[in-house]
Amino acid sequence: MRTKTLLLTAALSAAGIATSMAQVYSVNAVGYVNTTLLPGFNLISNPLNNTTGNTIQNLFGTGIQGAIPQGLIIYHFNPDIDQFVVAAYDDIDQAFLPAVNAATVIAPGNGVFVNNPGTANLTVTFVGEVPQGAASNQQLPQGFSIKASTVPQEGNLTALQLPGAQGDIIYQWDPVADRYVSNSFDDIDNAWLPANPTIKVGEAFFLFKNAAAQWTRNFSVNP
Repeated sequence: MRTKTLLLTAALSAAGIATSMAQVYSVNAVGYVNTTLLPGFNLISNPLNNTTGNTIQNLFGTGIQGAIPQGLIIYHFNPDIDQFVVAAYDDIDQAFLPAVNAATVIAPGNGVFVNNPGTANLTVTFVGEVPQGAASNQQLPQGFSIKASTVPQEGNLTALQLPGAQGDIIYQWDPVADRYVSNSFDDIDNAWLPANPTIKVGEAFFLFKNAAAQWTRNFSVNP
């Protein structure tokens, strides 16, 4: 399957996910998240709803602290076309190009690969509102997609209430071993095996769903 080839090779086979993923500061339902971008590839999420727009250009064009290096690339996997949509930073135009790809919306609960071409860590700051109520729920498509918690919380898949069914698989990137670590849902044990992995704030993961489902949180800051 072409999607699986993309998942296990190509851009995804480079060095990995930010290990110190994020720091969260919040007052009521508004706050910001600092996410570290290590040199090489990072699989991260948009953890907050930016009220000025959740496009690639807005999130990364204004969110990265300091100068954005030439060649920084954002890879958004579009499950509808089974392909990556790519936007690269051009320091002459001071924008992510092509513009049509940079206009791609990365809503909370979705993620992207970011290739940091430099040798030093970068920090991207996400600013916005914590999704609540119906806005904290999301649809999980059949097949492969890059997903994350809509709510900026750290926890294992059970604590984050990710729905599992037989045949579902989650792929996390391990930057130390330079490989993916996968866990599958077993409907007999009603558990993710061989482990129930922890998802950090600001972390995204590849998810394979045997059938479409809804990830229901109905989250409230003041339960």
